[in-house]
Amino acid sequence: MIDQIPVFIRLGLHKTASTFFQRKFYPNHPEFNYLHLRDKNTLGAFNQYVLRENDLFFKEEKAIEFFYQNLDKEKLYNEKRITLCEEQFSGFPLLDAYNRKRIFDRLHLIFPKAKYILVLRNQRDFIISMYAEYLKKGGQESFTNFLSVSNTHLNFSKGSYLHYYKYYDYISSVVGINNIQILYYEDLIDTPKYFFEIILNYFEVDFDIDLSILNRKENVSFSSSEYEKVRFFNRFCKTPYSPNHLLNRKKIKILNAIIPFFLEKEKYELVVDDYINKINFSNELLPEYNRIKKYGY
Repeated sequence: MIDQIPVFIRLGLHKTASTFFQRKFYPNHPEFNYLHLRDKNTLGAFNQYVLRENDLFFKEEKAIEFFYQNLDKEKLYNEKRITLCEEQFSGFPLLDAYNRKRIFDRLHLIFPKAKYILVLRNQRDFIISMYAEYLKKGGQESFTNFLSVSNTHLNFSKGSYLHYYKYYDYISSVVGINNIQILYYEDLIDTPKYFFEIILNYFEVDFDIDLSILNRKENVSFSSSEYEKVRFFNRFCKTPYSPNHLLNRKKIKILNAIIPFFLEKEKYELVVDDYINKINFSNELLPEYNRIKKYGY
């Protein structure tokens, strides 16, 4: 029953405008029949089961039961397609994407005829953006330690999440190259019309897209000039990493203009370049590499 309707799954990556697609793009175009995976009243339980259930207890039939339990089956089967979007399907980046293959294998088991979308972002910019996300959640490590296997407890520095071709190659080996569409985040920024044309062709839909929606920013992070200030505050403010600290970061904004003068700034570009130079990401094997290498892949 589950394979009677085409299913399109956007796997991520993180930091490639997933929030924008989840909130502003897919829901505003009924042609996609977008189903929100984080809605607790519909697919929230299914989403968490796929992402987090222990391998010893995971059952395909249980996952399918979770998928259908709050959906109208009859209405669903009258749709031309289903669209799902969840960046965590591409693995947890701060944990070295240890669950990346497991999640894809589960999705393929549940939706054996699904078509996949994977949006990539050049590793250099992704790393810096991911560090901002780490700080946003309360991280306290310096950027150098964030990218050092020996000096930090974080697993992001191992780099598995950043091996894009390895991930793409595995998926395409399972579903075929015609059932996974690679997109590049930089095209969304530089040539959005081209970016969306690829999406429409892949979904086999045709309508006009108002590109002004890209001006409505979602999930905006802070700039690199604020990194050290945020890291300083994280040492004694309440955060997901330090829930027992007494101070609320939002209540000490008076220090924002003072603290930066006492902090030593890291040279982020030099640190990330040194890290990348030590790892072979095999970017030259990615689709359209001759075109996208200008973006820093």
